[in-house]
Amino acid sequence: MTERLNDTKIKALKVRGQRYEVRDSVVRGLYVEVGAKGGKVWWLQASRGGKRERMRLGTFLALSSQSARNQATLIKDDIARPRSSTEVKTTAALFERYKNVHEDKRRAWRDVESVWLNWARDRIGHVPLTDITHHHGLDLRDYVASKTGAARAAKVLIYLRPMFNWAARERLIDTNPWAGISAGLSPQPRDRVLSPLEWRAVWDASFAEPSPFGPFTRSLMLSGQRLSNVAQMRWDEISDDVWTIPRAKFKATRPERAKAHEVPLSTTLSKLINEMPKTCEYVFNARGNKPIQPGSRQKNRLAERACVSGWTYHDLRRTAATRMAEGKVSRFIIERALGHADQGVTATYDRASYRDEKLEAFEVVASGLSGTTNGNGKSGATVK
Repeated sequence: MTERLNDTKIKALKVRGQRYEVRDSVVRGLYVEVGAKGGKVWWLQASRGGKRERMRLGTFLALSSQSARNQATLIKDDIARPRSSTEVKTTAALFERYKNVHEDKRRAWRDVESVWLNWARDRIGHVPLTDITHHHGLDLRDYVASKTGAARAAKVLIYLRPMFNWAARERLIDTNPWAGISAGLSPQPRDRVLSPLEWRAVWDASFAEPSPFGPFTRSLMLSGQRLSNVAQMRWDEISDDVWTIPRAKFKATRPERAKAHEVPLSTTLSKLINEMPKTCEYVFNARGNKPIQPGSRQKNRLAERACVSGWTYHDLRRTAATRMAEGKVSRFIIERALGHADQGVTATYDRASYRDEKLEAFEVVASGLSGTTNGNGKSGATVK
C-alpha cells in the first residue's frame, strides 16, 4: 500500500490486529509501520553498497510526516555521498585498510597479498584512490599477461577486484572501477607432477643454493606443506620432532573451522631443521628477523640449475603427495598428511591425530630423496 502520507492520513490508519505497512509515495523507501496494537513507527529502507538496510527513524507523532521525509532524505543523500578519508588517499592505503579487515577472514588471503606485492603495488599503489579507473585494471591485466601469461593475469584481477567492491560498499569510492573488466582466460587447474628423475634433480640442485633457500626447498619437498607455511616456520612451532602449524596459519574454506595441523618430521627433515642456525624466531629467515619470501627469481634459478622446467612451488607439494601414493600410502592418510580438511560425516566423531601414519607417509617421501646428491650440488643426470 503506497500513498502520499501526511499527518492526517497517518492518524486515520486503523488497527488491524496485525502489523502492516503504508509506504510514502514522495520519498522512496520511507514507510510507516502500524503495529498490531496501533503503534506507528517510521522506517526507511535504503541501499548501501548494494545491500538493503532497514533503519528505524522514530515514532509518530513524535516524528511528523514532514520531519520523517526530511530525515530520510538526509540519510539517503549521506549514503550516496562517497566518504572522504584522510587515511585512504592512495590505492596502497586502501589495500592496507582492506588487509586489516579481511586478512583473518578470507580463505585465500595469502594469495591476495602475494599478487598485490608482486604485481599491483608498484604499478598502481601510488595512484590516488579517487583517480583509479577501468584503464588501470586493463593495464595491470595486460602487463601481468605479457610477463607470465593470461592465467596469472586473470588471478590478479580475480583476487584484487573484491577490494574495490568493498571500497564501494564502505563509500570510500563511488563505484567499483574494475567491475566490468573481463579477467580473460580463467585459471586452469594444474596437474604437473615431477617425474622421479626430475624430483631428484631439483633436490640435488638445491644443495648448490645458499642458505636459507636451499634448505627451505628441501623442507618444502620433504614436508609436502604449503609454501607460506614452510617459509614462515617458527622454532616455537616445533617440539619433539613434530611441527604444529597453528590454526591461524592454516588455509581453510571456513577459517573459523580451521584446526592446527601436526606434521611429524621424518628423520631427514628433522636433521635438516636441527642444522639450521637459530638466529631469530623463524627457521628460514631473511635479514631483519623476517621469514623468507621465495619468489620466481629463486625458483627459476633452481630450475635452471636442475635442468627441470615448467614447474611451480605448488607442484612440489603435488609431487610429494604422488610419491606417497606410489609408496602405497592410502589416500586418506595422504589427505591427513597434507592437512586437507576431512569433509565426511565421520570427521565429527573421529578425533585421532594419525601421527604415526603421517610419519610413515613422510618417511616414504624422504626415502626417495635422501642421499641422492653426488656431493657437489649437481644432479647425477640431466633432465630435459
